[in-house]
Amino acid sequence: MANVGQKEFNARIKRIKSPRNTSYYDPDLQMHVPKHTSQEAIRKNAKARKFSVGKMLISLLIGVVAVMIGQAIRLRYLGMTEPENAVLATDLLLTAFFILMISALMRYRKVSLRLFQVLGAAAMIVAGHNLMWFYPDELAIIYTPDYVAEMRARTEPMSLIFRDLKISL
Repeated sequence: MANVGQKEFNARIKRIKSPRNTSYYDPDLQMHVPKHTSQEAIRKNAKARKFSVGKMLISLLIGVVAVMIGQAIRLRYLGMTEPENAVLATDLLLTAFFILMISALMRYRKVSLRLFQVLGAAAMIVAGHNLMWFYPDELAIIYTPDYVAEMRARTEPMSLIFRDLKISL
């Protein structure tokens, strides 16, 4: 009698340890119980996730929004409007902070996604003034109306500006 119980037990252990089974049937519980997933399998599945165009576009937008938030804080609360080194440094620090914060909240922390966030921020720093030509009323709400008017007087539409370098498209 004891020998039959031992054979059942060994057969049950063999079914549980079988690499082909993702779950096993437990007769005591009368249900299928999932097997333990190894850390190696979890890492393999995490690496297998594909990069998507949607994530790339959202990462670009994270960079753009981070620059806009940083510039709005600089204009409204710090009162820095003149183009100088301190303004660029403040914009870059605030942008970096908001990129890190927003991407952590949205779980967009992969290196490839960070690259697109930085590219979005760089594009906004270089060409963001063009938005003021197309959407002046909307951006006057985010920034200040005086700043939008000043940027429209200082820049041309469809141009790229970084510091003293100006390129018209």
